[in-house]
Amino acid sequence: MKKLLMSIMGFMMLQGCNTGEQALLPSKEYFVEVVKELSGEEYYGRSNYKDGAVRAADYILGEIRKVGVETVPQDVILKAWEGKERPQLHALQPEFKSLITPCGEGRWAGAPEWKLSYLQHFTHPLNAQRGAVELVVDGDTLNHTVQYTLKEFSPTFKGDLDVVYLDNKYLNPDNFCKYVNSGAFKDKAVVLDWDRFRETMYTFPGIEVYKTYFMPMENVGALICKSEELLPYFKSRNHFNTPMPVFMVDSTFPADAKKVHIDVEAEMVENDAHNIIAYIPGTSGSEKHFILACHYDHLGVCGDEIFYGANDNSSGSAMLLNLMRHFKQNPPEYSVMFIFFDSEENNLLGSFFYADNPLLPLEDIAYFVELDMIGDNGNTVYCQISDAGERGLQYLNELNSAMPVPFAKLDRHPMDDYADHYPFGIKGVPAIYMEMNGDTNKNYHSPRDTFENFFSDNYDRIFNLVKGFVEGYK
Repeated sequence: MKKLLMSIMGFMMLQGCNTGEQALLPSKEYFVEVVKELSGEEYYGRSNYKDGAVRAADYILGEIRKVGVETVPQDVILKAWEGKERPQLHALQPEFKSLITPCGEGRWAGAPEWKLSYLQHFTHPLNAQRGAVELVVDGDTLNHTVQYTLKEFSPTFKGDLDVVYLDNKYLNPDNFCKYVNSGAFKDKAVVLDWDRFRETMYTFPGIEVYKTYFMPMENVGALICKSEELLPYFKSRNHFNTPMPVFMVDSTFPADAKKVHIDVEAEMVENDAHNIIAYIPGTSGSEKHFILACHYDHLGVCGDEIFYGANDNSSGSAMLLNLMRHFKQNPPEYSVMFIFFDSEENNLLGSFFYADNPLLPLEDIAYFVELDMIGDNGNTVYCQISDAGERGLQYLNELNSAMPVPFAKLDRHPMDDYADHYPFGIKGVPAIYMEMNGDTNKNYHSPRDTFENFFSDNYDRIFNLVKGFVEGYK
């Protein structure tokens, strides 16, 4: 009996001593549970609509609290900044970054102090399209997000317009604005060939294209951009309004349409946002620390459509919480900061805000790892690295090769400005962005990015890859 009792006690110690602690260990089951929770209808796509982002943040904070992970202690912050200067702005930071404003507690006013201690508050403008979104062509109502998408910068508009089709000869930088805005298309819905437009005029980053060519169009009723492939919805372009509503339509849009009825309700609001920051101290006492990051926000609501964001990026949030559970039980040599960014879908404003207002000096970051859209079934990891991040990718490749079932490839790409590693990379931080490519990708930025269409196939491989990196990279 004594031997049996000792065996049971040993097993319990290995498993975390009690049932409560067992539940706080990382697992694929917990990964799936978190994705299902954060992509639920009650979070409204984790935007400011009905406080969806606040609810999501509150859930994440509850999970952090269960594990017993704190935020960065004040004495650690003060010591780390001794003799060091705050980071300087970087020339590559875009003009829209100036829209970020530090703010008070906002929607968190009255929350317990322990919750507030994890949050970094800021605010920025947001074009919200939560009312009517309707496009009717010759009496037939088109299917929103299937046959068309409303562009994020579209203003309020309601009315009937005659349809005209723009000759492709005007789709060039010299003639387009002058001709389309001449007054010939006043109170008209202008249909243009978007694929041809991109081919001949897409010489700037996406936002600049719209500002350059669409903002001057005060003499156009509406723009309808027809393409073989429907363009996804992007919140990152919604900090400004064009003079008229702009729609993307697919190839089913009729070539001989006569009239359209448009009903769009939009409102420019001030969006309260909040990064979530937690911290596990390392065992070495070094000021070096890893940042493991994701964004937890998504697109929210457009019209009556909820953009659930199961893969983008409930999956990254779920993985971070699992990694947090592991490192709480197994602290690595260097400290680990976990950052759940808000407003990634709004031009990376959350990560820009932290990079300009870091709790610890940026030069003390051993490596920055961003996990985004990892709930997919592909066998390749899409990676972007900063200029300083090359050695980290080499080490990840070594770890991948040593895994029992390695990924076919860690697909290296240069750093781009559409994910949260970018504000860190341009400031010299070694950084990597990791994303899965698979069947879920076809649901990107659509209401079909749901829990039912998410995959957990790669949980173990991604978890072990990042865990091994933090435990072994020097």
